[in-house]
Amino acid sequence: MVSVWGCRRDGRGERGAAVVETVLVLPLLLALMFATVGFGVAAVAKAVVTNAARDSARLAAIECGQGNAAWRTDAADAAQEALGRGLSVGQRSASPDAYGQWEFLATCPEPGVPGDPVSVDLTYDEVNLFPPLAVLLGRGSAIRPYFTLRASAVFPEE
Repeated sequence: MVSVWGCRRDGRGERGAAVVETVLVLPLLLALMFATVGFGVAAVAKAVVTNAARDSARLAAIECGQGNAAWRTDAADAAQEALGRGLSVGQRSASPDAYGQWEFLATCPEPGVPGDPVSVDLTYDEVNLFPPLAVLLGRGSAIRPYFTLRASAVFPEE
């Protein structure tokens, strides 16, 4: 059957159009889905790293304020335990550059002096499920299989 405008109306042309539309839209939908999952994983990892920094800084402030000589080791152990609650924790390194590696820096100006600030800086490398996300969350434009999360916390000695 031919319409007034000279086009066929039996539905054969519409089937091909649906396939073409699917081929054009499906990659965009898949990219959106992977980006959503990747961003969710990044948000959870950031929350875990932030909480680990706070937990370890709080412990460091208490132990450094009491003059405990092993305060830094205890705070690093607390950070590792807190990271392990939500992330896959690998080895601790001086400068993380692979998934699961982390770095811990803590300072206490004068142990045993209440009120002095105790600071903790925590760095963790999380797996990158969606490589373009690294450009949005990380520094620079390099697409890597991981991205770096950083958190800091400061508490007064107690």
